[in-house]
Amino acid sequence: MKAKSWVTTALVCASVTAALAGIKFVQISQALAFMESFPPAFEAVTVANAEADNWQPSRLLSGTVQSPEHLVISAETPGRIAQLPYQSGETVPAGSKLLVLFDDDVEAQRDALQADLNLVDTQLSRNLTLEADSLVSQDQLDILKARKLSLTAQIAALRARLSRMNVLAPFAGTMGIYTQRVGDLMQFGEVLTTLTGLKPTKWIDFKVPQGLADIVVGDNVDIRDVNGSLAGVARVIAVSSAFSQGTRTYDVRAELEAPALKHGSLVQVVVDTGPLENLMSVPKRSVRWDPQGAHVYVVEETEADAFLPHRAAIRRVDVRGESREKMFVSGEITPGELVADRGAFKLEDNLFVSIHVVSKNQ
Repeated sequence: MKAKSWVTTALVCASVTAALAGIKFVQISQALAFMESFPPAFEAVTVANAEADNWQPSRLLSGTVQSPEHLVISAETPGRIAQLPYQSGETVPAGSKLLVLFDDDVEAQRDALQADLNLVDTQLSRNLTLEADSLVSQDQLDILKARKLSLTAQIAALRARLSRMNVLAPFAGTMGIYTQRVGDLMQFGEVLTTLTGLKPTKWIDFKVPQGLADIVVGDNVDIRDVNGSLAGVARVIAVSSAFSQGTRTYDVRAELEAPALKHGSLVQVVVDTGPLENLMSVPKRSVRWDPQGAHVYVVEETEADAFLPHRAAIRRVDVRGESREKMFVSGEITPGELVADRGAFKLEDNLFVSIHVVSKNQ
């Protein structure tokens, strides 16, 4: 009787276990079938063609714009301002007066000395006539001659002083901004403003580190503004023959026509540092990095019955340089291949991709 009970219990347990196993199997099968009904993972990206391109190794150096005609207007002698003929920002012709200091007292001294000189000339002329008749001594003539030389020298000194009280424009240019007014007292060496010439030619002065590049007169360098936009191509007109002891750099001056560049502004100078290389160019967004280095994702066609017609394939590249919009690379890509552009950061190797077409106005 006990044996029969145990057998019954075992059969019941086996039946329950089998029923539970069947139910679980059905649930798992349904779950797998439900999962298989979902589409495989994919990402939407834009694509661009890899292009054969040339790249010149270069470095960006800082340069300063200099105007060949630039003058700092300052007082060469102390005095009170009598005239400021031109306002800030006005264009002045060559030879015009830019600053006039009060000089009436100096002119009066010059006129007084000139009157004395005229008197001495008259006396000297009369005495030279009397000298032929021995009616005047040689000492008197010597005194008059010395007096004439002294007066002439004093007048010349006053004329030089008067010339320093009038600042003339050596070239046509534009006046800078100043704060002084007529009647203000100018101290010796006090700066009034600047005068900048009207010529479109500008000099670009920059320093080249030792060993970076060998620049000679006649070379061309690209000039960019502080925002990176091309301002023009400058021709090297002067190269220093000695290195600076402190910085181990040599000075270079280039010239270009760029009327928009202001005197004293900062620019970027593109200096070639190596030979021209034949490489591939791709959009900047296409290049990604991982622990193994740089890579791009090439968009390849899949098999005929695949979920999507394109798949991403990782290709290792070596980045050689870059511009504002693209990177120059060498490696496992060929001209004409499609590389992922926007959305490339979402991809992984062998992942399905959906190509998104971007309109021109986006």
